[in-house]
Order: sequence, then structure tokens, then C-alpha cells
Amino acid sequence: MESQPDMQVEELTAFTSSPHESYRYVISLKGEKVNIWLENRSSKKQWQTGFLSKEDYVTPANAFVDASAAEYISCFKQCLDCPLEEGKDAGRKLTPQRGGKFQLELCVKIRLLRSARNICYDFELQPIAVERIDILESKLKDQQEELQKLQAAIHANKNNVFLYAKSGGLVGSKLGWKEVNTECFALDDDKTSIVVLAPGLYVLGILVHHAPVVNDSSGSIVLEVNGTQLQRAATGSVSCYAKGARYATQSHTSTSLMCITPVKKNACFSVTCLGTSVVTNMASYMTLARIGA
Repeated sequence: MESQPDMQVEELTAFTSSPHESYRYVISLKGEKVNIWLENRSSKKQWQTGFLSKEDYVTPANAFVDASAAEYISCFKQCLDCPLEEGKDAGRKLTPQRGGKFQLELCVKIRLLRSARNICYDFELQPIAVERIDILESKLKDQQEELQKLQAAIHANKNNVFLYAKSGGLVGSKLGWKEVNTECFALDDDKTSIVVLAPGLYVLGILVHHAPVVNDSSGSIVLEVNGTQLQRAATGSVSCYAKGARYATQSHTSTSLMCITPVKKNACFSVTCLGTSVVTNMASYMTLARIGA
């Protein structure tokens, strides 16, 4: 068999014996020999097997015919990367031993027709004396990984679609909206409708500040999409009596509506105020947030 090039795989893992502890592992192949290195990311303690020949971890009970050391490494990586839940096709176990050593057991399930068999590999991990510089290097690596996760999260948030629009008074019976500075939304020509440019499933809410009607009739706040009513809230009138005489008075109030609805591209959302007067010294708002990507 041809000699295989040196290789190294590295990842994070955990064990059921201490599920809240995170470990970093490195499996190295050098000159046909395999070394498994393990580090507790909290304590920075380290262990390793030392470079092992295939005869050191392969037995007649767990051998794969003609499998190379690199293929065994692929199997070990699968065991260390799989979820912790039991009943999976691969698994791992870390057991403390005397003298600060650990026994690492890696198991993979082989299925043939209706039968299944667990094949396991046992390794003894010896503790390593860790220098201060090694601890600093490990901590720096942890910080770099956290920074990469944060950068990935920031990049993912760029895909979020969200708008918080503020009203700019009435245009006829409709609320007018102030300028919208986003690639995913726009205003129509008379600025009474918010146009959605990114389709999807949206959570939509409005808050309208208005004054009650000063007669016996009632008004309404209507949320519309493409000129069709989506939701409607009734507003009442206010009448007061003093010493048998009826007189009108006004007090500011607010009405809110919220819904979850699928939205097509170029859908236009507007708010119509019927039979009520909008408070001019206080803005009303519309919020749209797309659910998912």
C-alpha cells in the first residue's frame, strides 16, 4: 500500500460525562501513525495518545479490511462530531482514570441487512504538561473562533428584513409616511403606501394616535393591502353631560392592529382613518418584519 500524506483534522466536541464542558480535539496522521490530542477549553488541560501504529488501535474485532489510517481517522472524526444523543450510528465516551489519564472510547454502528453491530476503538489519553505560552495560544484561538462566530452572526443579520416607519400627517383620509431608507421597502408616489420589495411571511403592526369623534357615530382605523381591507378596528365617540346638559369633549387615544400575513413583491400597505381625527403633534407608526430568510 502506498504511503499516505500527513494530515490533521481539528474540531470541537463534548461528552455525556460532562455535557457542559467543551473540548477541542486534533487527530494527526504522520508517517502512517495516528495521534489524538484533546484539550478542555475551560481548564486548558491537555491529553494525547502519542503516535500509534495501526496495530495499537485495530484488533480483529474492529478491523475494516484494507482500510487505511486516513480512513480510520475519518471514522474517528465521525464519532467525535456526532450528536450526544444515544441510539445514533456513532458515539464516544470519555472516562477518567488514575493519574489524570482518560480512556477514550469511539464507537461506530455497522448495519448489515436487519442486524447492527457496534465496533469500538479504545485509546488511553496521557496528560500533557502545558506551558504558559500554550495556554495563551489556546485562549487566543478561542477568541478568534468567537470572533468568527460573531462575524457570521452579523452577516446573517444582514439578511433580516425589517422596517419601522413613522407617519408624517394625513393625506386625505390616509396616513402619509416619512421617507423610507432601505432596499427592501419604498413609498408610492403620494407617500401613503409602503411598498414591500422583498416578498415573504411578515409580522405587521400599526399604532395610530387619534382623537375620538365628537358625535354619536363611530369611526375606524383600517389596515389595507393593495387597497383591500386586511384588518379594521372601530373607534368610538365621546359625549359628556354636566347638570343635564350635553357637551362634546375630546381626549387623545390610540389604536393598534397586528397580523402575520404572506406578502408578495410590490404589495402596498396603507392605513385609512375614517370618522376620526389623527393627532397632529404625535406620530403614528407601522412596523414590518419578515419571518425567516
